Parts: sequence; structure tokens; C-alpha cells
Amino acid sequence: MRRVISAAVVAAGTLALCLLVPPWVRQLAILLAAAYACREAMRMAGAIQAPGDEPEASGGGSVPAAGLAATVVLMLLVAGFGISSGPSAVPLAAMALLAIAALVLPATPRTLGWLGAAALAALWIGFPTAALLALTSGEDGGRILLFLLATVMVGEAGAFCGGKLIGGPRLAPALSPGKTWAGFVAQLVFGGAAGAAAVPLLSAELGPGIGSALGVGISAAAALGDLFESFWKRASGRKDSGRIIPGHGGLLDRIDGVLFGALALLAASVFVAF
Repeated sequence: MRRVISAAVVAAGTLALCLLVPPWVRQLAILLAAAYACREAMRMAGAIQAPGDEPEASGGGSVPAAGLAATVVLMLLVAGFGISSGPSAVPLAAMALLAIAALVLPATPRTLGWLGAAALAALWIGFPTAALLALTSGEDGGRILLFLLATVMVGEAGAFCGGKLIGGPRLAPALSPGKTWAGFVAQLVFGGAAGAAAVPLLSAELGPGIGSALGVGISAAAALGDLFESFWKRASGRKDSGRIIPGHGGLLDRIDGVLFGALALLAASVFVAF
């Protein structure tokens, strides 16, 4: 029941975010979600032990507040670079932030691993954030976001059903033993069907064929995003990225596919006008 209630609340909030709020509120929500996703990623990274660490030295997944803030700033700089055009001081600022962190932190294998995780988290979340901001900046941004979310979520539901009902060979047993090739194919099929049905959200001039192709591409990217988060969780020894959504886990557990899917949809916008 807790899981069902959480899903209903999230669905209602998502629809409101897509259809009922002005663009600036939507984009602010995207930035806040990205910042929280960075927090979850770095809390997981804080649990990773460097070679030679004692078990009790892991800190229980804790990361200094200043380190979390620096990671969020780095992610926002990456996002800013992703939406900027022409020469930009953003890359210089990002590298300066990493250099300052190296100067003030102890030079240990664990610190180096943490800095690497911070840079990777900034890329992982920053560039998709830039894509989401670019896609949702206009008055039609809410409908574009709803199309993206619908294709990702329906595709993921298809993957779950396909994996449970058909089973078969594992897709990536070292990362996620529950994922199967049958589930992956079902994800593409369901995502393509969702894209065909929801394509009017993008443009009344686009037909179901274009929508289906977009849905398949987004679903394939979402599957990769899911596997990447599985890699992150497996490396840190975590089952979930957090506990913010009762019964569902963390925010990253819910948006890992959306992050990669947003990049796929933005890339498709170069060829398909919407």
C-alpha cells in the first residue's frame, strides 16, 4: 500500500509539473532534483573503500557537507556548459573547482577516488540536466517532458513484465541479475508503442512512425542509464540510491533512465522538429 500511495503522489506531482506550472517553476524543479540526485550519488560514493582502507574507515557512506556542495556546484557548471553556446568560462571554473578541492583535501587514495566520483557524478547528472533544461525551456516544454517521462516509464514497465513473464538469459548479470534480454526487448517494444501514442504531445504534425522511433531510441538509452546506476550501486554496495520515495528507493532509482533518455531525445531533436 505504501508503494502504491507513493507512486500515486509522484504521478500527480509529475503531471502538475508538466502541465500546470510555468516554465521557470518546471526548470527550478529540474535543478533541485539534479542537486538532490548529486547528493544521492555522492553518498553512495562515500561508501566505496580505497585499497588499504580499514572497514571502519568507510564512514558509513558519509561525505562532508562541503564536498557535497562542491559536487552540486560542479554538476551545475557542467549543466551550464551543456546549454551554453560559443566560448565559455564554465569549463575553466569547473577545473578550478577541482584544483581547489585537490589543494584542501588530504592526498590519499580514498580522496582521489572520491574526487573521481565527484567529477563522474557531475558529468552523469550535469549533461542530462542541461538536456532537460533545453527541452523544457519553452511554453511547450511541459508536454515535451511528459512525452519523455511517458516513454521511459512505459518502457520500464514493459521491461519488468517481460523479465518476469518470459525470463531467459540475463542482460548484465554482473550488474543487475534481474534484468534479462527478454525484458530489454519488451522495453523497446513498450517504449516504441508509448512513443507512437504520445507523439501528439510533441507535435500534431508528427506521425506514429516517428513517435515509435523516438520511443525506441529513448527506451534504449533509458536501459543504458539503468545499467549505469546499477554499476554505481554495485560498486558502492548499495541496493537503492536512497529512501526519499517510500517503497521505491531513492530519486536516482526513479530517474536513472530519464537522465539518459533526455540526452537521446535532445539528440533526436536535431533531426526531428518539435
